[in-house]
Amino acid sequence: MTTILVLLLLCLLVVFHILPYLPVLICVAAAVALLDRRLYLEVDYFLLFTFLFFFIFVGNMKRIPLVSDALVQAVTGQELLAGILVSQIISNVPAAILLSGFTGQIQPLLTGVNLGGLGTLIASLASLISYKIVTKKYPGSKRRFLKVFTAWNLLFLTILVLEAILLGKVS
Repeated sequence: MTTILVLLLLCLLVVFHILPYLPVLICVAAAVALLDRRLYLEVDYFLLFTFLFFFIFVGNMKRIPLVSDALVQAVTGQELLAGILVSQIISNVPAAILLSGFTGQIQPLLTGVNLGGLGTLIASLASLISYKIVTKKYPGSKRRFLKVFTAWNLLFLTILVLEAILLGKVS
């Protein structure tokens, strides 16, 4: 347990830019290989690479003038709603990365992508991970999980969007 806490602490020090990432990455990878290499077999590499390519893709959208101009027009003045809607399609973190380059209004955009984490299953990476875990343990529950998950998420998303409208966060 103490080894895990040390590795976590090292990773946090990287996040706060106190330590360089490469030596810590090598250290953590080696520690996992020595302590429990089965973890490497349990990683969902398809999901991991899907999101990695999402980040690469959305990070380069600004380089395409036609797409860039269209996104500036679509997002400007509608940051909250754009954040919510795009999150339903490509997940909230890639949506934040994609849309942040097309507006100066970061606060409503961040509120939008945070709210956008609710809704569809794809809206949040955490939701996809929980879906995979639940359906792996209970294979017959896929349809029920999706129905219940979607119903609750859409309910809370609706409530929070209405609250944002009432508070004047949406034009």
